[in-house]
Amino acid sequence: MQTVVETLSSFSRKLKVEISRDDLLPLQEKLFKDYQRQTAIPGFRPGKAPLNIVRKRFKDQIERDLIEEALRQFYGKALDDAKINPVAEGKMTSYKFDDIDSGMQFEFELEVEPEIEIHKYKGLKVEKDLVEVTDHMVNDTLERLREQYATVKEVQEAKTGHYLHFDAQELDKGDFPIVGHKYENLQVKLGSGQFDSEIEKQLEGIKLGDKRIVRKELPPANPKDKQPQRSSLEIQVKKIEEKEFPELNDDFVKNLNDESLVTLPQLRSRIQENMQLDFQYRSENNLHNRLIDELLKENPFEVPPSMIENYLNQMIKNIRNQSKDKEIDEDSIRQEYRASAIHNLRWYFLKKKLVESENITISDDELRQMIDQSNLEEKEKKRIRNDQHYLEHLREDLLEKRVIDLLKQHAEVTEIYPLQKQAEEKNKSGKKLIK
Repeated sequence: MQTVVETLSSFSRKLKVEISRDDLLPLQEKLFKDYQRQTAIPGFRPGKAPLNIVRKRFKDQIERDLIEEALRQFYGKALDDAKINPVAEGKMTSYKFDDIDSGMQFEFELEVEPEIEIHKYKGLKVEKDLVEVTDHMVNDTLERLREQYATVKEVQEAKTGHYLHFDAQELDKGDFPIVGHKYENLQVKLGSGQFDSEIEKQLEGIKLGDKRIVRKELPPANPKDKQPQRSSLEIQVKKIEEKEFPELNDDFVKNLNDESLVTLPQLRSRIQENMQLDFQYRSENNLHNRLIDELLKENPFEVPPSMIENYLNQMIKNIRNQSKDKEIDEDSIRQEYRASAIHNLRWYFLKKKLVESENITISDDELRQMIDQSNLEEKEKKRIRNDQHYLEHLREDLLEKRVIDLLKQHAEVTEIYPLQKQAEEKNKSGKKLIK
């Protein structure tokens, strides 16, 4: 047997195989004997018919079986000889077999893991988010905590500070409802400005069950127009609530059922610490993703289409298992997650290449040490020490962390504060119906 490999792209190969008569003869002889043993021919005892009669009578069937068996055996051997590990089943592009004396030739096109070169992984330019937890942010959190412990009573008329539950219907210029522009189960604290400060003022004094049209003038849609636009909403009140908040002092802290907290300064300190840890986690996660994105941008290459499809097939399988009683739209899922599949597969290959080129390893001792230092119960530690699937998963996680640390170590990081405004306004946004 002769095997020739032709490179079509970074992930495509053409495998050309020639099988000689001498390679095929043993397979043919075996098939003759199998047919002789397994078939009954009138006039002969089972398994005792002469081979020449068997050859003549089952010539076509034996030839088909020979082709099938030769492809099965020599295709695998050709892959081994060529040291090719396909990522999906190959596609036969040509095939020739006239008779056993002429031998057999066939060609397959295969997809393999792409051969990639990392052009740049040092000096990646990325931004890192920073957040300074301010007293104002801590105070907002304390106010939300007070609200959780507030006593609530329903009232008949809305005033500043009351919580209004309502539906809103957008109206046209003639005050007729605009179809599809109804908003249900909204809530606003009057005077907070979350909804719209002008609209909230117009809602003061409204009573339970009332309907009221509120209006606001907006700038012209076209700068050439002189007349302002008017936006109108019909508000229907469903419930009005008045909340009485507990006083913020040491007694309030003691009622939180946390023995480690006794005084208000301790609570403020805990809130500030937790917020800072949360923002730091988000910052590191953002940096992690930006390093990967920048690495992918600096090292472009294509991913085998079959791997993308396999990735999406597995995703759909997982979704089906999680939503057995629901219909899913496979085409929509494939379209929505294709870009993510390509991104994740490219990161997988670049990460693998960096692990190899930088000789990054995680020893079994490191895994055991990590398990020993964990907070798991001893019984659970003992179990996972012998769980190879868990250990390999842990190893992959640690390898990824090492690669990210490597990228971070050599990156050009600029510190910015985009999360600051988000953090400060996190709980001040409301649904704006008037725009």
